[in-house]
Amino acid sequence: MVPDAFVPVILVGLGGFFGAILRYLVSGMVARISELPTGTLIVNVIGSTALSIITFSSVPDSIMYLVNIGLFSSFTTFSTFAYETFKLLEEGENMYFILNISLNVLLCLTGVFAGYFVVNFI
Repeated sequence: MVPDAFVPVILVGLGGFFGAILRYLVSGMVARISELPTGTLIVNVIGSTALSIITFSSVPDSIMYLVNIGLFSSFTTFSTFAYETFKLLEEGENMYFILNISLNVLLCLTGVFAGYFVVNFI
């Protein structure tokens, strides 16, 4: 039997396992638009929206550990966003550099607002 203190750790690890696989699959299915890394953008927007729905809902702690901390933390990826954005700058793709930052911030925040709206008004 697993001690109660380890249950959150196991749930986070399990969610992270599936989140990483899901990110690989989803971002791989999305075609790049010119130089813009759209796969990362899509997973970050989906993850921000879905994470906010769970966060603003009244769900048990076990769901928070499994889904928000585990699944969505490995599904979305700030480090990949940062690397891809840096590469755009390094390659002189200044317009895509700015567009990538703008779209990630604006669309992910829009996703959070949408999640909040869904939970509180629908």
